[in-house]
Amino acid sequence: EGGEAAAPPRIRTLIVDDSAMMRRLLRGILAAEPRFEVVGEAADGVEALAALRALAPDLTLLDLEMPRLDGMGFLAEWALTGPGAVLVVSSAAQPGSAAALEVLRRGAWGAVAKPSGALSPDLAARAGEAILAAARQAAGG
Repeated sequence: EGGEAAAPPRIRTLIVDDSAMMRRLLRGILAAEPRFEVVGEAADGVEALAALRALAPDLTLLDLEMPRLDGMGFLAEWALTGPGAVLVVSSAAQPGSAAALEVLRRGAWGAVAKPSGALSPDLAARAGEAILAAARQAAGG
């Protein structure tokens, strides 16, 4: 063994959003940091719960507004048996809003606003920094 420090463990991440474009954007944001490994994606809460059981991610990035089972419904199930931390990434959970307070009450680590409006690279970069910082903290480092 050549005295190198072990690399920090990968943060196995599940992305849950009904928008394929937003899932792709979040995947791109996480790709900027080698510690994050996206292990799965889901388009709604039902798919997300199945992925949670199959993949046991360290971190789940969760949208709130989705068909079939929304983010609040997912959190209710996750709180009972779910592994890892949940970071809500949603335009519906602005800091200090009722939705943001509710996701905290349901056990989520926190909530950050997702990039919204016309996705300029600048906007994606600014939102991406906030998402990455929150994801690092939610995953414990």
